Amino acid sequence: MFYGIILTRNMSYKYIGSIIYRNHIRGIRAIEQPFLTSCLQTNQNFTGIKTYAKSYKKNKLSHTGKLKELPFAIPNLVSVSKLANLLNCRIQTLIRDLTKLGFKDITNEYILTKEYTELILQEYNYQIPETSIQTSENLYNELKQPSNPKALKKRPPIVTILGHVDHGKTTIIDYLRHSSVVAQEHGGITQHIGAFQVVTPVTKQKITFLDTPGHAAFLKMRERGANITDIIVLVISIEDSVKPQTIEAIKHIKSSGNELIVAVTKIDKISRKEEREKRIIKITNDLMQNDIMVEMNGGDIQLVQISAKTGENMEALEESIISLSDIMDIRSENIPTTMAQGWVVESKINNTVGNIATVLIKKGTLKKGSILLCGDTYCRVKNMINDTKKSVTQALPAEAVEVWGWKDLPNVGDEIVQVKNESIVKKYISKRLALEELEKNTQNIEKYNENKALEFQNKNSTSQDISDEDELSEDVDVVSGPRDVNFIIKTDVSGSAEAVKESIEKLGNKEVKCNIISAGVGIPAESDLKMANLTSSTILCFNLEKLPNEVINNKFGIPIKKHDVIYKLIEDVIDILVKNMKPEFEKKIIATLELREVFEYKLKKKTLRIAGCKVLNGEVKRNAKVHITRKSDNDIIYDGQLLTLKHGKDDIASTKKGSECGLTFTNNFEKFKAGDKISVYELVEVPRHL
Repeated sequence: MFYGIILTRNMSYKYIGSIIYRNHIRGIRAIEQPFLTSCLQTNQNFTGIKTYAKSYKKNKLSHTGKLKELPFAIPNLVSVSKLANLLNCRIQTLIRDLTKLGFKDITNEYILTKEYTELILQEYNYQIPETSIQTSENLYNELKQPSNPKALKKRPPIVTILGHVDHGKTTIIDYLRHSSVVAQEHGGITQHIGAFQVVTPVTKQKITFLDTPGHAAFLKMRERGANITDIIVLVISIEDSVKPQTIEAIKHIKSSGNELIVAVTKIDKISRKEEREKRIIKITNDLMQNDIMVEMNGGDIQLVQISAKTGENMEALEESIISLSDIMDIRSENIPTTMAQGWVVESKINNTVGNIATVLIKKGTLKKGSILLCGDTYCRVKNMINDTKKSVTQALPAEAVEVWGWKDLPNVGDEIVQVKNESIVKKYISKRLALEELEKNTQNIEKYNENKALEFQNKNSTSQDISDEDELSEDVDVVSGPRDVNFIIKTDVSGSAEAVKESIEKLGNKEVKCNIISAGVGIPAESDLKMANLTSSTILCFNLEKLPNEVINNKFGIPIKKHDVIYKLIEDVIDILVKNMKPEFEKKIIATLELREVFEYKLKKKTLRIAGCKVLNGEVKRNAKVHITRKSDNDIIYDGQLLTLKHGKDDIASTKKGSECGLTFTNNFEKFKAGDKISVYELVEVPRHL
């Protein structure tokens, strides 16, 4: 409520009256009332008018003066009306100020996020408390021990091998481990990350390798490999030089900031020295175009020519990795009091053991019985298996082990943190779930605000406008957007599930698109079959063992597609999408007739016109599809079906080339005349493609 008016000269009676009315001034101080009454009666002019409100004066857009103390805690989400109450100001004033700040379609129910609320409070000259923003991603950072330089000890380097398909990445590890890893991969393509530790044959030092997949579908897994590594070996075939996936790998290398070594493979296939040198020069030039400067071109990146098949120069590659790691002086904290930290590089479900995760240790020593926190799940370590399939009691930094005992399957790429007890685990998982729910709601706020703004506009429009909009929206719904074709993904490990999802979810066109209902690990369960039945989904099984008969021949009749190679799975998905596209047909002419004469027969109440024709080629059958064209303009004047097919007075089933016949047509079409051409056709489905 306004308690007073300050009047100055050169302001008209009407303007003063409008101010009083517009601001709902109900009371005027006694000392000013006679003066105001006199002004209004004499229509005296005033220079200006200023109104003030005792309750609202303090809350205006302002950037000057001393910052005010905030009297309330900033909520994560708040409506405009609720914020106006907290600020003790008029809603209309707040909406006007928000509009000035650039907000659009503001209503009383408009929802503001915490970041926007802080921006508004700063504009209202409030002191914003300095607090770190807590998210589901950084929540566990407060559980990590502070850095202790005295605990740093030297550890083996973690090396990621990146490159194009079939350029020999796995063959390098095969040589170092003296085991046939390639033989275990379907189609010779690495399907998911393999983490191995090798002892180099010359220097007898340890190196941990991450062998990332070579297929394009496993982009995220290669990115993850590049982000948790120390040194990257970029593999390039001397036969192919730089390929698309090589360029993609270079982008990851640049963004990761890791040290790089270039390994040119398959040199055994180029025996002539001159030819080999030409190929190397081409590779270095291609690398230079992608801002990779090797030592022979004046850069500081080592280039090693190797053949993992014959072993040529493999010791040189090994020495290059060890010497670079010595220069980098790679260390991590590892004393008895150091709590373990690491990354999940793979996870899977084992039928006998349960949930298993391959963990790469980056800090501390992981031991049996330790409690690990990872994402939304946790683990009391029951057993650890190293890369040689032996059970171990501890894992040191840079070692990768399979960890048993997870409550739920952890996500690949999540960080693990060791904690003291399960009460801490449950407390922080609850916090994380609450933050994830909040982040999910925040993502939906924009859509919610748009819907509320649209509702507000619809309320202010006329009923006719609303009906027109409804009709328009119905029309749009009919033609808008492609139709969803649903899939459920089941794989052997979570990394593959993620990669398969990434590779197929963008497939489609304007008619159909791939919709992933769920992606998980393990053989399809009863719940998966029920979900597939409800959503009309196809279940895609990738790299799974033999499926039970009750899954393949399930009672719901759900199609189950089983694959071991990713590109074959993609081809199958494309075929399913194509089958769900609207079929297209084209006309195939199977016979032509010439209309030579029109016969008219008078019946009791009407005259019947019959087209007397001669078959020029092909065969004409009863009820065949036909169209009639006129020679004068060659336009189709009729497209339909034959109603009757006669020879003389007799109905016949078909007639062939050279025969004469009488025809009538459906839909009572009789506007034909002599000289018209009749074509008999059938509709043939045209193959569709994405």
